[in-house]
Amino acid sequence: MAHPLAPVPDIGTTVTLRVATPVGPISVVGEVVEADAERWAVRRRDGSIALVEVSTIEARREVPPGRAATTTVVELEQVAAFGWRAQETVRLGEWLLRASGGFTQRANSVLAVGDPGVGLDAALDLATDWYAERGLTPVVMESAAAPAGLVARLRERGWSPGTDTYVMSGEVAHALRGMPDAVAAAVASGLELRLEDRPDEAWYAGYAESGRPLTEAGRAVVEGHPMAVFASFRDADRAVAVARAAVDARWTGLFAVTVAGHRRRGGLGAAITLAALKEAARRGGRHVYLQVEAHNEPAVALYRRLNLKVHHDYRYWASPK
Repeated sequence: MAHPLAPVPDIGTTVTLRVATPVGPISVVGEVVEADAERWAVRRRDGSIALVEVSTIEARREVPPGRAATTTVVELEQVAAFGWRAQETVRLGEWLLRASGGFTQRANSVLAVGDPGVGLDAALDLATDWYAERGLTPVVMESAAAPAGLVARLRERGWSPGTDTYVMSGEVAHALRGMPDAVAAAVASGLELRLEDRPDEAWYAGYAESGRPLTEAGRAVVEGHPMAVFASFRDADRAVAVARAAVDARWTGLFAVTVAGHRRRGGLGAAITLAALKEAARRGGRHVYLQVEAHNEPAVALYRRLNLKVHHDYRYWASPK
């Protein structure tokens, strides 16, 4: 029988517990990852697991989800559109057409959330013509906020879906507690941390490790935000890890996290992420979002360790050539 103060919680619930111990009560705060009538496993913000015997729980409180979890798909995608700003944007009803000379799909696609103000076929025709005028392949970003019937229309027209991508979100304060020693460890290894308002050529060289060709349009997108920080770890003159964080209305968008090939799997991904988030917090960022391809399991696992969760997913649909 469950303890009267501690009915078995749902997995994923965040709880604050007062737990009796031989030396007095302690607090355990975190996410329930396993639970039955006898014992709960609670993952703290720092990643450690506390095993709590239900019989020792003196008080409990469920912590309501924060803004990062409760925001809608539409709201978060609209914020993300500000975080990675296209050179050219046009509204089509509630849809947003974005073009940036072909640099990244996010900055060269239709954000198809809500009602385009016309029928779906007419909307897709208008979007196709708009991209054709700019010499670009029409691409539509489809998520849970897309209007009903969009996917069926895209399939009928022969459009092809791309890789599923996760949008992960969380609270910046919780992320900073996930791996609290990562930045200090990187600095102790001899690397120099730089936090700058504009990227220099070494930062761009580090970003080029991602494999994305960098054009003038690309530089305009990367730099086209009034509240962005460009973080890097330098080994002499070389940036061996880079990230970009942009703050909009208390949201921090994390972009361009890249680690040099020969320095991967050594903790620099976590360190550069946390360095950028800490500076973004100083500039007012309270919540964080990022995009990561669903099949990139190491990156997804890292962001989970930083207390981020999958908020929703999306995929790009490209029209036939």
